[in-house]
Amino acid sequence: MQLAHTDKAIYTSYGFYVLYSIILSSLAAALTVYIAPGAAGSGIPELIGCLNGVKYPKLLAKRVLVVKVIGVILAVSGTLCLGKEGPLAHIGAIAAIVCLEAPLACLAQFQTDVRKREIIAAGVSAGVSVAFGAPIGGALFAYEMSTPNTFWTF
Repeated sequence: MQLAHTDKAIYTSYGFYVLYSIILSSLAAALTVYIAPGAAGSGIPELIGCLNGVKYPKLLAKRVLVVKVIGVILAVSGTLCLGKEGPLAHIGAIAAIVCLEAPLACLAQFQTDVRKREIIAAGVSAGVSVAFGAPIGGALFAYEMSTPNTFWTF
């Protein structure tokens, strides 16, 4: 039985779609594994630990920010099913720390661990607010993440 011309086109286009998805997903995975392993996963458990005083090396590095943004774009383009809330919370926390590292004299007062945790919580709140489009929800989520935290200030 011979395939009709339209059947060949369907199989060819489906094959291209599968190959395209595999390439983009593999590229996202390779970036995460080889360049910034801290970008793996959603980042929510690591951020909870960070807000509660656990030192997680290179969790909030600029390299992780770049790989997280590019990796999420590639993973979504590669048709992987993933939520945007966790990655955006992690991206918001890293963006807050990157802003805090600017060489300005007025930012010297925020270089203590307690103040950095507050800035990270604000970044997480901003990321979740962007994900859901709800600023109050983002603030409540950041508060909920750090409920066992002894350093939390209102």
